[in-house]
Amino acid sequence: MDAVARSRSCCTFCGVLWRRALEEAARLVGATHVVTGHNADDMAETVLMNFLRGDAGRLARGGGLGSPGEGGALPRCRPLQLASQKEVVLYAHFRRLDYFSEECVYAPEAFRGHARDLLKLLEAARPSAVLDLVHSAERLALAPTARPPPPSACSRCGALASRALCQACALLEGLDRGRPRLAIGKGRRGLDEVGPPGAPQERVRTLAPEAVPSF
Repeated sequence: MDAVARSRSCCTFCGVLWRRALEEAARLVGATHVVTGHNADDMAETVLMNFLRGDAGRLARGGGLGSPGEGGALPRCRPLQLASQKEVVLYAHFRRLDYFSEECVYAPEAFRGHARDLLKLLEAARPSAVLDLVHSAERLALAPTARPPPPSACSRCGALASRALCQACALLEGLDRGRPRLAIGKGRRGLDEVGPPGAPQERVRTLAPEAVPSF
């Protein structure tokens, strides 16, 4: 991750691979749902980031208390997304529950930090700003012509994907080529193939189920 962090995109790699690991771990233990502890502040930051990036597709998918699961993916839910971070921390403190308060060492380089700072300013001027952003994502609807295509299966690992390659396989392909940013943003245009032209298939790293480490 130290090498990836130099490309200022470590949060993309961490988030995508963490979600894949969580999905595979849930299947290994026989879980039927994936439940995460995202709170209202987390969700508002994500909504604000997507607004700032102009990412209409993610804005449309970001509402609700979870996702029903598509293409074989496990359903996900976020039961704490309407509770503020302060409420979650206070509850854990007074109930004497263990919780992690350390910030990721790579967080200062992340774009989310700018969204968090902006959100704090908005909340100081309007205390309901956090929940307003969360509810705005729930009510957002895209015109039919602007909606992203339905997901399909990754051509390499079979996971849910909106393109020929899922984001995890695309990121790993960029790392294999020594170009970490290859699968991020506009750099991904040349990755929606089974593999790089002329490259033998055994050199392509995949996320096949049998390659997933045990948890």
